[in-house]
Amino acid sequence: SVTAWNIWVHGLTKDLSGGSLRKEARSVKELMVRPYVPRFLREGDEAELKVVVNNASEKDLPGRLTLEVFDPETNTSLAGDFGLRPEALSQSFTVKAGGGTNLSFRLTAPKKVGLAAFRITARSGDFSDGELRPVPILPSRMHLVQSRFVTLRNKDRKVLKFDDLAKDDDPSRIDEQMVVTVDAQLFYTVLQSLPYLVNYPYECTEQTLNRFVSTGIVSSMYKDYPAIAKMATEMSKRTTPLETWDSVDPNRKLQLEESPWVQSSKGGTDAGHGLSNVLDPRVARADRDASLAKLRKAQTASGGFPWWAGGPPSPYMTLYIMHGFAKAIEFGVDVPKDMVQAGWRYLGQHYQGELQRMMADDCCWEFLAFLNYVASCYPDESWTNGALPMDERTKILNFCFKHWKQHSPYLKGYLSLTLKRMNREKDARLVWESVMDSAKSNEEQGTFWAQEDRSWLWYNDTIETHAFALRTVMELTPEEPKKDGLVQWILLNKKLNQWKSTRATAEVIYSLLHYLKKEGALGIREDATVTIGSQKVQFVFEPDSYTGKKNQIVVPGDKIDPKTSSTVVVEKESKGFAFASATWHFSTEKLPAEDRGDFFNVSRTYFKRENDGKQWTLKPLADGAKLEPGDQIEVHLSLRAKHAAEYVHLRDPRAAGLEPENAVSRYK
Repeated sequence: SVTAWNIWVHGLTKDLSGGSLRKEARSVKELMVRPYVPRFLREGDEAELKVVVNNASEKDLPGRLTLEVFDPETNTSLAGDFGLRPEALSQSFTVKAGGGTNLSFRLTAPKKVGLAAFRITARSGDFSDGELRPVPILPSRMHLVQSRFVTLRNKDRKVLKFDDLAKDDDPSRIDEQMVVTVDAQLFYTVLQSLPYLVNYPYECTEQTLNRFVSTGIVSSMYKDYPAIAKMATEMSKRTTPLETWDSVDPNRKLQLEESPWVQSSKGGTDAGHGLSNVLDPRVARADRDASLAKLRKAQTASGGFPWWAGGPPSPYMTLYIMHGFAKAIEFGVDVPKDMVQAGWRYLGQHYQGELQRMMADDCCWEFLAFLNYVASCYPDESWTNGALPMDERTKILNFCFKHWKQHSPYLKGYLSLTLKRMNREKDARLVWESVMDSAKSNEEQGTFWAQEDRSWLWYNDTIETHAFALRTVMELTPEEPKKDGLVQWILLNKKLNQWKSTRATAEVIYSLLHYLKKEGALGIREDATVTIGSQKVQFVFEPDSYTGKKNQIVVPGDKIDPKTSSTVVVEKESKGFAFASATWHFSTEKLPAEDRGDFFNVSRTYFKRENDGKQWTLKPLADGAKLEPGDQIEVHLSLRAKHAAEYVHLRDPRAAGLEPENAVSRYK
């Protein structure tokens, strides 16, 4: 570059006389070449390579500009691959003094991925200049995936169809593979949340209670269903708290190293403490007993329970622990009656002074509904020991029923069951029917409610609401056809998310066991048959061996027939739920005309940003629209999901010649 330099010279004498001199100098390269080469090209790109030749001398410079394109590893010429004839590789030029001239070479990137080197040289008499630039040739083909997802309930048959595959109207398309996955034994995937629940790192009484309740309930299942006990023992032999992701899964296009959850993908850290052994029936019993001992130690002399051992007793925490003990009793878990009676004594003393004030102030029906429901969960009044007399409970019930329309679905479940247990079945059905009427149901997701505005409140939690709704239906309206949809939503939520609440995890285990036990779908043999074209594969899932996650059929690209492989049929004869998905991998130079998706749906739109002097506006870009250097393009990616998913990873390739406005990677 032409660069100006300021040169300063300072002189000093012994008697401190001094002087300074300032001169300006210029460093000049008389002939200079500046090629404008993109950072990369994609296969098939037609490009016009611009080259600027500058003359910084005081006379005109005639000369010749030469382009060489070669393989940097072998030094063999690639000019022919780029459509450049020998005579097109050299051009003459004349540059006026102090001026510049533009030259260009038209070329087409070859259909071959790799690295090319561009050497551009200008010569004029004794002067010469040149640049050498490496240019990667990236794939022009888009590697795309289409998938279909279905849920199968009991004896069922579902068809997964790929219309784009059946059309077969894209000559540039290459089918890579079709992967069909059957995910059965879904209760066992829920059971795998037990290590997280039991080994949660904090020791507050709520988490200690949920360890006791969950391990107690599951231990009772081990006793009644030996096949589950055998399978859980097998699960407990893994060395990580979480189940590892299958890194060689053919559906895993993104490397796990690029994902923000690498540690989870490897199953988490164990550090040799045997955390996951809680799935072992013997360890579960031991942990249940240890949790009960901690709860007994935390209970204060007044009978109340603190949030943390050693703290002051909390009415809410005491009530929550009474609730957990009632669940355990329901499943035949041995619960010390003296601890329960002491807890109710504390609650009775606390609420006797508060009840009249709450009802007089017309408030707090959330807690009162919960209090009354928990009291109704015990087998008889000897457990509460008269702490909440029936006449008081009737007043509470009337007060809460007066406000039933203001309750969230979770609280309406509490109120409905309490009404039924206190012989007001008509009112119970009135309240609960309002809940079920507001539920949404569809074939892919099951039955669910929209998330409450303040879902962080204990009576608005999304997971707990759905789990307790299932428990309510099983007791109040067992004939309700939507109960299967509730189970479907809960299991699907587990598939796409990690529950980060010990309360929610315990509530789901409790409700699902209720459902599966009553439906006769616990510890049974399951099956599934998958048909793709002429290929028919049958899967069998035994109750004492968990294999549901590893069942896949992979059809290689050369075996995919657009007519027959575009339809996948999945059938099931046994009870229980299963998820099935078919994923079609292909590459093409022709982007899909429309965004097709069922569970997840991605679309992309291009806009040109234009400034009218006052503000920026977006103008939609049609296919084939012409762009000029300096134009700003905005890309909109829209992702629609039918169900909340914890992790979503999107990649959007960039075209040659487009540079990001901000190359800093950051959360936004």
